[in-house]
Formats: sequence, C-alpha cells, structure tokens
Amino acid sequence: MLEGLDDVAWHSVDHAHGPALDTPGHLRALLSRDPEVVAQAVRDLDRTVCEEGGFVCPAATAVLPFLVEVLPVLTEAHRTSVLDMVRRLADDGENAEQVDAGWHEAWRKAKPRLAF
Repeated sequence: MLEGLDDVAWHSVDHAHGPALDTPGHLRALLSRDPEVVAQAVRDLDRTVCEEGGFVCPAATAVLPFLVEVLPVLTEAHRTSVLDMVRRLADDGENAEQVDAGWHEAWRKAKPRLAF
C-alpha cells in the first residue's frame, strides 16, 4: 500500500504551508493501528492540503490517489473524515479561482473509486 509515495518529489510540491515534506509521513500515519495517530494524520492532512478560501494546491493533487487507496482500510469514522476532505477539495476544484493544473485529471481518475 502507498506504492509510489516515495517517488513523489514532495520537496517541489506545495501545500498550504510550503513544501509538502511532511505529507508522506501523514499519509503513512493513516495506516497506523492506533486510532489517535490516524485521527491526527487526518487533521494534519486537512490542515495542510485543504486551503481555506477555495484553492486546490499541488499537494491536494498529489495526495488524492493515496487517499483513495487507503480509504478501504480506514475505520468508518476516519473514512468519513477523509471523504469529507475529498468532497471539499472536489468542490473547490470546480469552484475555486486557483486550482492546481493536475487536479482535474486526478479527480477524473479518483472519482469512480469513491462512494459518494
């Protein structure tokens, strides 16, 4: 699981607070057996990848396939939180003035794998 995570050049992918160097760790933490670690990872991803004010950052595009991949192994509560984050990103992807160039293609590939 999370195959290809280390192939992403996270130092050149920005999230809400600059380079997304912390993002791989947050994604890996989603796979923890400790529900508090997973909950914190969801909060951290939400804080860094979902930009208030309707902006879809490059990190959102980069994390989307990994979020879709881990959804089946998350508890219902964590899955709900991640799906809420993805819904907000999808909404911003349709309505925001600033959307990462790769978002629409990433969303097109991810959407059929999501249960909305």
